[in-house]
Amino acid sequence: MKQVLWISGRVPSPLYSGDALYSAGLIEALASTGQAAVHVFGTQRDGHRNDEKLFGLPDVTCSIVPPPLGTGLGSLISSLPRDAYNLASAPLREGLKDILGRAWDWIVIDHANSAGVLDLIKDRRVPICYIAHNAEGAIRPTISREFKGVARRAIMRIDAEKYRRLERKVVAAADAVICITSDDASYFDRHCSNIHVIPPVYLGAASPRRAIHAACPRALVLIGSFEWAAKQRNLQQILDLLVPTLRRNAVNLQVVGAVPGAIRAKYEGDESVTFLGRLPDVQPIFEACRGGLVAEVLGGGFKLKILDYALAGLPIFGLRPALSGMAPEERSAMFAADNMSELADLIVNNIDDLEGLNHCQIKLQSLVAQRFGLAAGMLRMSRVFLE
Repeated sequence: MKQVLWISGRVPSPLYSGDALYSAGLIEALASTGQAAVHVFGTQRDGHRNDEKLFGLPDVTCSIVPPPLGTGLGSLISSLPRDAYNLASAPLREGLKDILGRAWDWIVIDHANSAGVLDLIKDRRVPICYIAHNAEGAIRPTISREFKGVARRAIMRIDAEKYRRLERKVVAAADAVICITSDDASYFDRHCSNIHVIPPVYLGAASPRRAIHAACPRALVLIGSFEWAAKQRNLQQILDLLVPTLRRNAVNLQVVGAVPGAIRAKYEGDESVTFLGRLPDVQPIFEACRGGLVAEVLGGGFKLKILDYALAGLPIFGLRPALSGMAPEERSAMFAADNMSELADLIVNNIDDLEGLNHCQIKLQSLVAQRFGLAAGMLRMSRVFLE
């Protein structure tokens, strides 16, 4: 049985965010082959208790260190970007040194923010696999330009350049790179010859087929993790540009996830927006909506909410750039627009077309269940670690 050390700056638990869901799906797929034992090593997510969804799996063990205490200001004089600097804390580095001496067949660096410990592992005679959640060198500069204030924008631009350099180093050291989309694979192809495109592995089960009836509220749902500044900016843009049209046409937007108080306050009393916070079970919300919204353009990457919506039987309304990673046939079963104005019109023009909504959600659920299931993930992970 292959022994895999999985270094994750933030352990993928609990499953509230896209990066955690992607990592957890890959780990479950690899461990489910029965030919690999995975030891996850990383930092507990600040303010979150770990759950048993991932770490209760056979052949998955873990070592978790407390979250860092500092503000990360030391990263200003470090070659590491702020997140990687914070996560490569002294307790994490010491703990990693203790377990590196074991007989590992693979070492995984999961996400660029986990690569602050690259100096400890790059000279060991163990194959390294880098899991790229994004093409950081491509998206970080774009994100930095969205910040207000000259000083903050300059700091974010410097941080983006640090991410680009760190990403280049970890890809150069890697024996294999896993990425989510073919676009990301093209980006990394210049620096690594062993690249595997592995889309997310859905951890749940498809809901029984549903039918959207006239009694279903004229509502859309938007689920997300809004802790990262780029995701907050995405949410603000969605609310500012879509909500006025939704309000005029009596369509409600249900927002699931921890939303900053400043954003909530701006829409307090607005009947067209409902902030629900984090929910242990989103299925009742899905069943009370006519579609799911995917309209984030900052931050890049595959939007895992697509799988949640599709397998719950929700039609998807989204921006084409936010639907990156979906196959043409899958996109043909979605309501896709090029910009927010077009998306708003698409929602209004289709929210009452029950036949069209049901046709799309049935077709999409079938397509997604086939491509993003556990069996497909096991096969893809086997090609990286077991062949």
